Amino acid sequence: MRTETGINQDHSTRRQTVPLNLYTETFNQTDIDPKRLYDRAFKESEKITWNPNNRTPQRILEDCMMGQCAELFLIDNCGYTDNTNGFMDVFDLDGREVEVKVTRGEHNIKFMLGDLLVRKIEWGYHVADIVYFYLYDPKSGDYTFCREYKFNGTDYVLSS
Repeated sequence: MRTETGINQDHSTRRQTVPLNLYTETFNQTDIDPKRLYDRAFKESEKITWNPNNRTPQRILEDCMMGQCAELFLIDNCGYTDNTNGFMDVFDLDGREVEVKVTRGEHNIKFMLGDLLVRKIEWGYHVADIVYFYLYDPKSGDYTFCREYKFNGTDYVLSS
């Protein structure tokens, strides 16, 4: 990848420039350092207190590892940056917050979006306006970009 000198901030800062659609590529969990993945997922799983589905601590850790794998792919390969504010996920190349969701089946997307809307609208939590969904295949370890949604003020709608 080529690098360029930043023009809007510190002019001595160099960052990788990557195609904006690189996040749509399929990747495999083996592309991510397993120790780094586990450490991030474990830290996140320890913070989770809301558990409406009565997941076991092991299942929460597994779910966190699924999500963290996608986040690390975006950070390591797409030029995204980590968002360390609470349960926020990443910043895209333009500095916008992106919520990264991973599911084993597309049928879960509507429920996951519903949960985000409850947190954002009913509970008043800060939730990103952009949501990426990846499909995870546990047999192959592949992550495939599925959809991008944007918040329009009242609902998350499929991005065009």
